[in-house]
Amino acid sequence: MKNPKTDTERALTPEDSAVSSNETQRKLIQRGHLDIHTHQTAAKYLKSGADALNARNYAKAIEEFQQVIQHNRESAEAHFHLGLAYFMLGNYEKAIDAYKMAVACEPTEATAHINLAATYRLLKRYDEAIEVYTRAIRFIPEHPELHSELGAVYTFQGKRREAVSAYKTALKLKLKLQLDLDGNA
Repeated sequence: MKNPKTDTERALTPEDSAVSSNETQRKLIQRGHLDIHTHQTAAKYLKSGADALNARNYAKAIEEFQQVIQHNRESAEAHFHLGLAYFMLGNYEKAIDAYKMAVACEPTEATAHINLAATYRLLKRYDEAIEVYTRAIRFIPEHPELHSELGAVYTFQGKRREAVSAYKTALKLKLKLQLDLDGNA
């Protein structure tokens, strides 16, 4: 007489599949509820942080944006606004770190690049500002302000030829945008 199969040796039945499917569905629903709660909590802190930033309560804004980041480390918006708050307090190194995170989370967001490079420029760290603008232009080549700001940094460095080239590109892009707008009007 054969030994009965152990639980691990027996073939799966349709009932096993249904139990597994129900368990998977239950776990997905639980995960969805957790994700919704996390999103709602992060949104609440983001709004509180924005309100504090608008009220010029930068310390409170920093606390709120840090709470958002605890719930969602990939929130480009929270990192960006955290950078703004630090910038307004004159803590430029922390502003740079926050802007870098915003750029890492959302590399096609021009404003994060512009603020990061502008902070470098304020600190007279022109080479780093040029790096930021150059990288941003690779992601967003048709953004005239990036080219214009790059031209300004080259001007500060006395690199006339590079500045003129960047300004010309900015003007061409602005003209193209205007023509596109006029053509669609």
